[in-house]
Amino acid sequence: MTTYSKSSWLSCSVVALVAMSAAASAQMTDEARAFLSENGISEALIEQADASTATELAVPAEWLEKAAAEGTIDFSTNDASEHVARWLPVFNARYPDIEIIATETSGAARAVQPLLAYKAGQLVRHIVVSFEGSLQDYVEADALAEIDDLPAWDGIPEDRRAPNGTFSGMQNTTWCMIYNKDRVSEEELPATWWDLVSEDSPLKGGRVGAANRAQLWTLNLWTHPDYGPERMTNEFLPAFFSTLQPQLRAEGVGGMINLPLVGEFDVGLPTPNDETAEIMETGAPVGWHCPEPVPQYFNLIGMFRDSPTHYSSKVFINWLLSQEGQLVRLAAGGDGPVHKDLQIEGAAPLAEEFAGKDIALRTLDGMLTELPKVYEVWNPIWAQAGGPE
Repeated sequence: MTTYSKSSWLSCSVVALVAMSAAASAQMTDEARAFLSENGISEALIEQADASTATELAVPAEWLEKAAAEGTIDFSTNDASEHVARWLPVFNARYPDIEIIATETSGAARAVQPLLAYKAGQLVRHIVVSFEGSLQDYVEADALAEIDDLPAWDGIPEDRRAPNGTFSGMQNTTWCMIYNKDRVSEEELPATWWDLVSEDSPLKGGRVGAANRAQLWTLNLWTHPDYGPERMTNEFLPAFFSTLQPQLRAEGVGGMINLPLVGEFDVGLPTPNDETAEIMETGAPVGWHCPEPVPQYFNLIGMFRDSPTHYSSKVFINWLLSQEGQLVRLAAGGDGPVHKDLQIEGAAPLAEEFAGKDIALRTLDGMLTELPKVYEVWNPIWAQAGGPE
């Protein structure tokens, strides 16, 4: 578990803070412009984001006044510490009096444990991110505060934010398959997921390693019209386990990315575009391939009710959802923007592998109503096939 924080001191008066914030929101900061330019973001995208700041970053003066008196924002993130160390100074260049501690965690420590503490009357985190697998639990606990009054809220597509305003998509991630280029030819790569599990699939017989992460790609197919619950239950999933016969692994996504490099298996799934792009940039002999329809989803962000950092958290989340914040995170760690005006070339890692293809989106309704049904089918068949718990 890695923690990164940026300390700052409340050195400005309230009047000065409000005046400076109003001026800062009118245009992109010099620090943000330099950071984006130095890290490969096109001038056209920078100018587009700059033009949006007057609207998207126009947070109320009252929020800034109250944020200045609040304590440190504490949240768990799946961002690597080095990524946080890159984007956090850009945020603090605009909002120097908001201090953030971002702790790199995964799984239960990031999403489950903060909710359990909240339900027990304790607040151990102020903001929660990437809690899709526990979304229903958060909804039932009414744990999240409304954030639909954020100036940047309207930039998030309606199908990627909560109808009641309690959470939003923060970034898009596309989930496909990494493969060892020395062991898999392009001709062996399946055009569709049906091709992957067909009787004549060249990848069957243990060449594929699969993590127990149905929520990252199986749910997308479950809700897609070409697959659907009935065909997934009776055709696709039986073929996936019985015909394809993948290696069922205890490792998570990191293992699926790294194990093909050492010959544990030839293809790993599911793997995300951002983390896969990073390892490809090292020169490792791997490629990334997306059968159609391409599974894509959006990581969520929300804030707990009754947080002592209510206003500073809203200012921070608003920046993350703005075009400036979205592009800074893209440049810092390859996080694909969810903002509706950034679904364009140059704004996502490995976009050339899925641009123009049919997208199987993991919707909010799918997460809330269909994911339990997916688990009812997936979990028993995973166990019956010998998959580790």
